[in-house]
Amino acid sequence: MAEFPNRVNELRRARDWSQQQLADRVGVSKMQVSGIERGKREFSLTMMRRFATALGVTVGELLHPSDNPYVLTEAEREMIDRMRWAAPEQREQLNQLADVVIPWRGPENESDAA
Repeated sequence: MAEFPNRVNELRRARDWSQQQLADRVGVSKMQVSGIERGKREFSLTMMRRFATALGVTVGELLHPSDNPYVLTEAEREMIDRMRWAAPEQREQLNQLADVVIPWRGPENESDAA
């Protein structure tokens, strides 16, 4: 298992927050934050949602990368945002360009790409 079972510690530190500051934002005790960060406390979906909201991330982003292989980088997130903001004809053009530059192979063929 990874040193940290989830990314709460990493995300909290990236914001330069203390455990107490995160606890205050989530509405739990500092001890609960510590236990969740160390994997010593149950991290239910309800609790994950509260932490995700406080940290400004998705629930999936709280998971360790080995538990969530589809976690997005900032560049990937930006590309998705561009697609969402694009007009329908622009989306089609982007899809066509992507098909030419990087043909879609699907996740079942990821090992072939290496």
